Amino acid sequence: MFEQNQWWGYRHTSGSLQAKRYWGPLDIQEAQESPFCAAVVGPFWASDREDALKKVELMTSVHERRTI
Repeated sequence: MFEQNQWWGYRHTSGSLQAKRYWGPLDIQEAQESPFCAAVVGPFWASDREDALKKVELMTSVHERRTI
């Protein structure tokens, strides 16, 4: 079984996806306040950055809300 860490991510207004390790609520708060983040998701569990990016893509494409 793979070790998992908590991650969070966002879809940039340009459409690019970002996945980052989650260390605390301030990470997400700053992204939520940014005019450049179209959608912010997390924290969630993922095994690595690639896995986290897949989850960010799924969660930000399925939901239209700014924060999930």
